[in-house]
Amino acid sequence: MKKFLPIIIIVIAGALGGGGGFFLKQATAPSSTEEAAGEAPDEGHEKEDKKGKKKKKDKKSEHGAAADNDAAYLKFGRQFVVPVVKGGAPQVMMILEISIEVDPSQAGDIYAFEPKLRDAFLAELMRLGSVDILANIIESPEAMANTKSSLLNTARTILGDGAKDILILGIGIQEY
Repeated sequence: MKKFLPIIIIVIAGALGGGGGFFLKQATAPSSTEEAAGEAPDEGHEKEDKKGKKKKKDKKSEHGAAADNDAAYLKFGRQFVVPVVKGGAPQVMMILEISIEVDPSQAGDIYAFEPKLRDAFLAELMRLGSVDILANIIESPEAMANTKSSLLNTARTILGDGAKDILILGIGIQEY
């Protein structure tokens, strides 16, 4: 039973963290009435500029891949929950929100690769957590660069040269 306790704790912490993040994200998202109220004071010339910007925002697909000419983005639906292990015992739990910048020509097909990418990213993040790179990601720019580079190489093994960059949008750390 003692062998399974860390695993059970990790699963419960991941579920609670993911659930809390989901509800927090829903609570902080602006409602459509707030967005409409924010646009009401603008008139005339400025209104046309906002409409132009709106058209660009409307080009997103239902999964969040932008259809502009520069890049498209794969935003994973769930965060990555990774334990950092030292000496066989988990030290901290890291929660990462990651997106991939891809070539716009791959934007339509990118979400077909999401399960494979999640699996490969999780394996790579676990490896980075075991060699003490992931634990220093906040304090060390080199560790952040190494993590992004490693994840980009992992993405390129699956997507090819269409993977342009890795964006780490959020990091959470919980100590044991």
